Amino acid sequence: MTYFEHLPFLENIPAYALGALDARDAAALEAHLQTCTSCRDELVAYRTTSDKLLVSFPPQEPSAALRKQIQRRLPSAQKPARPRWNWSLSRVAVAIAIVLLLVLNVVSLSQVRALQDQQAQLLDQIQNGQMALVMLSYPHTQSFPIQANDLTGSFLIDTEYNNAVLILRGLPAIPEHQTYQVWLIAPNGERTSGGLVRPQTDVPFLSQPVSATQDLANFVGVGMTIEPAGGSDQPTGSQVFRINF
Repeated sequence: MTYFEHLPFLENIPAYALGALDARDAAALEAHLQTCTSCRDELVAYRTTSDKLLVSFPPQEPSAALRKQIQRRLPSAQKPARPRWNWSLSRVAVAIAIVLLLVLNVVSLSQVRALQDQQAQLLDQIQNGQMALVMLSYPHTQSFPIQANDLTGSFLIDTEYNNAVLILRGLPAIPEHQTYQVWLIAPNGERTSGGLVRPQTDVPFLSQPVSATQDLANFVGVGMTIEPAGGSDQPTGSQVFRINF
């Protein structure tokens, strides 16, 4: 396992030790711990630190005068008073600081995870853009313009190598419970899903390969609709665009 493959497990250990890791990530980490000695040692170190924090302030006995005063007010005056924790202002401040540090550690790990997700999305866009450039160099690649309201772009298709790419600019943002779905259109009008698309507002254009389970030469058009998150078996939402090729 490389360092970058190993890093997500190390980052999840503090949250796992605090019981703040979601079930899916916790299951993945537990499976990893069975084969990774260094991560098990790291988990033991975090748990040892957490246990020490809980007992870092030993209990103190109240003064004799205070004990007698309390005993006189209790119905069971003959029973010894229970020891109490004596929290001074400085100790409360230290405890709060420790809790804040632990919370900041978890927040930092969440920010690192979000940054990794953004980097993965950017890498996908770079790879998809490179695929589009390669297709443009093929002599058999055909390009069809897309124009629908504020949406512009192109559909690249190479039936010889069975590749197709959508290049879109101005794809509107939609709620999380919805997604864009690409449809390949057969001569008889039947639609076959060509993949799901999520718009990205932080990039100027979107490059998306179109997935096909059969030869692209069997289709005569391509379109896009708005569907529920996860996609649909057949178009159910409003049409975004359609072109024939």
